[in-house]
Amino acid sequence: MTAVGLLATFLEGAPAPARLLLTRAGPVENAAGVLYSHPGLPLAAAGREKLARLAAGLRGAGIERVYAADSRAEAEAAKLIADLLQVDYRLEPALRERFWGAWEGLTFAEVRRRWPRELAAWQRDEAGFTPPGGESLRAVEERSLPLLRQIRDHHSGKAALVVGNCAVNRVALRLAWPFFPLAEGLRLEFNYAELSELRFYGDQGVLVRLNGAAVLESG
Repeated sequence: MTAVGLLATFLEGAPAPARLLLTRAGPVENAAGVLYSHPGLPLAAAGREKLARLAAGLRGAGIERVYAADSRAEAEAAKLIADLLQVDYRLEPALRERFWGAWEGLTFAEVRRRWPRELAAWQRDEAGFTPPGGESLRAVEERSLPLLRQIRDHHSGKAALVVGNCAVNRVALRLAWPFFPLAEGLRLEFNYAELSELRFYGDQGVLVRLNGAAVLESG
């Protein structure tokens, strides 16, 4: 079976794309480098400053709405950016970071010392492994992907910003690149308070930029 490529879409005259802009809320106050999810940690002062600079560069990007998890840093970042852009923002539990269960609040060194067997299982199956009482990456994808599709489809021909996190931003990337293995997500870094952009022509996705400073135009 031959898959239809993106070129076929463009040959038919590509419509105005849905532009899904991604950033991460941070830096956060996490000097010890612990694992965390919801309700999470507050933004550090440096995080607020970086996000404000990012928002200033987004004024010409045509963003209709900001979406984020209902966790502390993401909610604060969404409000900060939306207020500066004078647009609506929406907090969604489906966009929360991966829940670490019994590993919440621990460093990787503590996990390695206290759960060596589980850590070995994690190394064997990065996408499917579930921390004790927590979530696998596949579970994060199952809960967040339907909402990300809705955001993409709702803003067809327009732009939306998702203030994401380590796990959800990689799920969003797979919405554009379904061939990219979920277990290999760490091979692409999404930096705090920097901008990545996906464009969708229907359900065909393109990665336009990764970790840029800002978008200054609407298309």
